[in-house]
Amino acid sequence: MILQKGDQAPSFNLRNQAGDKIDSTQVEGRILLAFHPLAFTSVCSFQMMDLEYNYDRIKEKGVTPFGVSVDAHPSKGVWASSIGIKKLDVLADFNPKGELAEKIGIYVEKAGISSRAVVLMDQDKVIWSKLYDKPQRPDIEEIISHLEDE
Repeated sequence: MILQKGDQAPSFNLRNQAGDKIDSTQVEGRILLAFHPLAFTSVCSFQMMDLEYNYDRIKEKGVTPFGVSVDAHPSKGVWASSIGIKKLDVLADFNPKGELAEKIGIYVEKAGISSRAVVLMDQDKVIWSKLYDKPQRPDIEEIISHLEDE
């Protein structure tokens, strides 16, 4: 089950699409994690492009957005470049595979992927989370409205 409001927020140290380590304890403000099952799929691509196009709006709310999937960082780099991602860090929850997704409660072991989900957290707790059906594209305006409410 996905972590809920008030649950302990997990820390992470993952590589982005460029291979740089991103340590959640070094991120200022709140963190938005947008989990997608796999790179190079249409809904996942649109989900990440929505975050890229709205990156500045999200940052203005004191939130740093990240895309996350179990793909390895080299493939994330090729994919991010192919869909025009320049600002958004797309993280590889790859080694060990799905460790962050497991902590969040959304790792699908039999498929070896994460569910599609969005989690808003600060350094200590989950503020908001939502699990989506695999083919469902998260509504970026709904996500941004939760950034304003919290």
